[in-house]
Formats: sequence, structure tokens, C-alpha cells
Amino acid sequence: MTKIKYHINYTIPLTVFILLLISWEFLPKTFNIPTYIFPRLSQIYNAIVLNKANIVVHFKTTLLEATIGFILGSLIGFLVGVAMAQSKLFSNVALPYVIASNAIPVIAIAPIIILWFGQGIVAKAIVSAFLCFFPLVINTYKGLNEYNLIYKELFQLYGASHSDFLLKFKLSNAVPYIISGLKLNATFAVVGAVVGEFIGANAGLGFGMLQASYSLNTPRLWGYILISCLLGVTMYLLMYLLELYLLRHRINDNN
Repeated sequence: MTKIKYHINYTIPLTVFILLLISWEFLPKTFNIPTYIFPRLSQIYNAIVLNKANIVVHFKTTLLEATIGFILGSLIGFLVGVAMAQSKLFSNVALPYVIASNAIPVIAIAPIIILWFGQGIVAKAIVSAFLCFFPLVINTYKGLNEYNLIYKELFQLYGASHSDFLLKFKLSNAVPYIISGLKLNATFAVVGAVVGEFIGANAGLGFGMLQASYSLNTPRLWGYILISCLLGVTMYLLMYLLELYLLRHRINDNN
């Protein structure tokens, strides 16, 4: 029964994906939808192949910006989340500003960041980091505060300091929450980089999308969109594999 359930869990999503690809290829032709409105999958593939050299350059640029933004935003978010969890006073002061930062539309803050830091990779990485900041602050803060008080009392009984309790228990206990934040950031990092490229850039997937839209080259535009999605999914999968590795280690340590 378990084997059948396992096959169903993987077969159904794969079947839906294949049906989606088939529909994407044949429905536009069946209903005579113009290419500039909704191109067929084969037309998008041909556009990617014909523009392969430029796409590789743009992909590398966005990958670098998203990676830097992911690391920078996640690191700052993690440190702020730890500080908030360790200090009630700091939490009361910082939490309203953390929430307010998430309420700022990235499309509004991106032009200001690019104005301050120019149109290079640094500016787009900062826009990407801005999007990655909030999820990890909140997830880290919540993860470090989600535990049974009996564990804190046990550590205090043995004379452990607040730092000992943080390093030897709270951080390990918060791993699932932190990983959840990192998985969100994996896709947000790409979104931030692409949005930054919309505002001002001379390379990147967002820049390529703008060029394709200005020339009404819809197949190429969809090509950039799909590659951007693929980059976000790949980064998410890397975080998923990290989650499996860390959780497996936790299980082994507990045994």
C-alpha cells in the first residue's frame, strides 16, 4: 500500500506537468492564437536556442545577483532574528520596523537603491537582499521562541548561561523554521534581482525581458520568464536538499 501511495504521489504531478507541456504546444495552434499573444512551447524553445549566447550572459548576471542577495539578506535576517529572540527590549524596538520593511513594495524601493548604488550588480544584490530579510527574521525569531519551558529550566538547573542555551538547544530546535525561511528566500532572491534589473541594468534576465517586450518578441520574453522560474526552482531545491541533510543529521544525533 505504501509503495502504491509513493508511486501515486510522484506519478500524478509528473502526468500533470506533461499534460501542461502538451497543452502549451497544441492549444495556441488549435485556437489560432497569435504568437505575439501566446506562443507555442516549440517557438519559445527556438527563441532560446537562437538567443543562447545572450541568455547565458544574462543568466550568469542574475544568478550572481540573486546568490549575493540571498546570502546577504539571509545572514542579516538571521542575526536580527537571533538578537530579537535573545533580547525582549530589542524585540520590542525592532519588530515594528521589521514588519514595516515587509510592507514596502519592492518596486518602490528598488529605484531608490539603484539611485544610491548605481546600476551595477551591487544594487540588484541589495534589492534581492531586501526581499530576503523579512522571511528569515520572522522564521528565526519564531523558531528560537518555540520550545517547551522545561528545557530552559533544565539548562538553568545545570548552570548554563543564556548563550549556552542558545547554542546548544535553541538553534538546533529552530532549524526547521530557519530552513523554511531559506526556502522562501531562494525564490525571493531571484524575484528581487529581476525586479532590480527592470529598474536599471545593462545585463540580467530582467533586462532581457525588457528588451524582448520592447521588440514584441513574445517567444523570447517567455524564454526569459521560464529560465527565471527555473533558477528560482533550482535554488529552492538546493535549500530542500539542505533541509533533508540537516534533519537527517538531527535524527542521527538524537539516536
